[in-house]
Amino acid sequence: MSKVMLVANKGYELEWNPAYHYIGVDRGATILRELNIKMDYAIGDFDSISADELVELEKVTKIKKLPVRKNESDSEYAIRFALQHYDEVFITGVTGGRLDHFISLYHLLAFADVPFTIVDNQNVIYKRKVGKYEIKTSKKYLSLFACEPSIITIENVEYPLSKQCLQTSDVYTLSNESLQESSFVKVEKGSIVIIESDDKKNTLK
Repeated sequence: MSKVMLVANKGYELEWNPAYHYIGVDRGATILRELNIKMDYAIGDFDSISADELVELEKVTKIKKLPVRKNESDSEYAIRFALQHYDEVFITGVTGGRLDHFISLYHLLAFADVPFTIVDNQNVIYKRKVGKYEIKTSKKYLSLFACEPSIITIENVEYPLSKQCLQTSDVYTLSNESLQESSFVKVEKGSIVIIESDDKKNTLK
């Protein structure tokens, strides 16, 4: 199974992992180049980098240059492109900047049924449909949000639920915590977004 990491900006401690392919999205491509991480592609309109930086990218990877005026963001285009070429798609560098861009990707994940995972140093965000899932995570918190009216069960957590009806407006499933190494989520109806998260560490000394 082929995995690809789309890098749109900073916000994730990147180091080359042989299990992944890499795609740089707009400025994220220059970040990968600076880290000497080989890319399969650089995708974007590249309006956030200089002409010289684009020339340097052309030396190390394939470029898919998009028009500045278009009906989808660089990240959305890159996700849809990646889903045509890889089995599993992750994207990072999309949670720490413009909220409108992040919300558009959240809607793409939750409501347009486009299967990808959003990651940063604190969070892992993904969608799950009907089924039972074992969640092994090093993150402290586990939050669930309904993409549509759903029925869920969650076990091995501080606040378990059994056959609970979860509406799209419900937020009480925020910040649960695992009691054991694994927790279990069963979606009996509908679909949900799962967010595994940690508190932000204060790096000031």
